[in-house]
Amino acid sequence: MFPGKKSPLSFTLNLSKFLQARFNVLIFRFLPYHTSRLYLLFLGSVYYKFKKSEKDLIDKTIRHIYERKLNPIELNKLTKNIYRGIIAHYHEKLFVAYSNYPLLKKRFKSWVDIEGEKEFQSVLAQGKGVILVTAHYGAVEWLPGALAGRDYPVTMILRYKSKQLKESLEKRTSGMKDIHLVDLDEGNVFLTAVNALKNGRILITECDEFDAWRTSKHIPLSFLGQNMDGDKTLDIMKKHSGAAVVSALVHRNSPKSYTLKLKTLLNHDTENKHVSSETMNVLNAALKKYPEQWYQWKDLGEKLELDSKKIVDEELSDYIGSVEKDTISL
Repeated sequence: MFPGKKSPLSFTLNLSKFLQARFNVLIFRFLPYHTSRLYLLFLGSVYYKFKKSEKDLIDKTIRHIYERKLNPIELNKLTKNIYRGIIAHYHEKLFVAYSNYPLLKKRFKSWVDIEGEKEFQSVLAQGKGVILVTAHYGAVEWLPGALAGRDYPVTMILRYKSKQLKESLEKRTSGMKDIHLVDLDEGNVFLTAVNALKNGRILITECDEFDAWRTSKHIPLSFLGQNMDGDKTLDIMKKHSGAAVVSALVHRNSPKSYTLKLKTLLNHDTENKHVSSETMNVLNAALKKYPEQWYQWKDLGEKLELDSKKIVDEELSDYIGSVEKDTISL
């Protein structure tokens, strides 16, 4: 459904590693916030000139979702804003990881407001832990610090794209007693997560990591108008821990203003509802208003390609099976 052409140039770095090159990390310690943002926008444009196949996939995914809903001018504007949103995410990632640390801790409070905090505090006070489900939306990089900076006990599972990033984040969080980072590639992560919840902590995870989903046909959902099988991973985690489920999206109001929106979805005793469908519904509602704040378009395109291939393979298998059955009966 989404054919792409490979760039004739050999360029193996992904966007994250390209933007986190050592030189960029060094200058991020000194450049003003606004200047560093413009610098990263320039680097992003350079990256996508080399990674034409990746850009083509993103463009085609956006068209697939919105071509019938928007006129060409609106679609072009949305596409440009989505690319700006992708780069804004990496700007925030680098800023959190490498900027002036004492100043950063102050900004976790001064730049981020919280909605729905009272209900969230009430759920957390029950002592059974909270699965805090976020997404690749807005300023998600600010989420752990915004909570830990307000003395909430936070555990977050991460997959580091570079050793340098891991070392920097671990060094920074070592001075924040309420935050615990877990490397996805080390140890029994599921057991660590369940234990954190049973100890009354907040476990931050993302609902739109499509390549990590353990899909189930018993969890049907519609996302951006696409029907797909939902993920059962968080259902298993909720069952084993007894934790409540709260959605958390950090909306980007402007480059220096964010709103963390918390919404309790499933309490400790809630049954017969799937975490995947509930959390993806929240994300879906947000994207109806602010699609430019989501930056998982490449991964969605890859998922749609894979799902389309599976459907074709299943139909072909059914057809061959039918032909073989008819042939045998002759």
